[in-house]
Amino acid sequence: MMFSIDEVEHLLTTEQADFTAAEHAKFARTKIPVRQVRCFRSEQKTEGHLFVVADDGKTAIVFDDVEEEFAICKSHLLDGVVREWGFAGSLVFALMHLK
Repeated sequence: MMFSIDEVEHLLTTEQADFTAAEHAKFARTKIPVRQVRCFRSEQKTEGHLFVVADDGKTAIVFDDVEEEFAICKSHLLDGVVREWGFAGSLVFALMHLK
């Protein structure tokens, strides 16, 4: 399923429903306006994108709308084509990787 930026923003709101106060504070500090970045999935499917939702300057949280899962990648990769990202599942688990 292809997500729109509005759908990803809605998902972020839903995911935050069970956050602790500390998780809310960390997300508020690291969240960025949702935007798409290009990604390289495989030789067969070279064109793709991820949605960046948070960034602490070193690590970023992205949403993969193909796998419908949150993932993390290195912040510096966001300037080009993201080739490596690691799945974390939910937003709360992805958030654990940010400072």
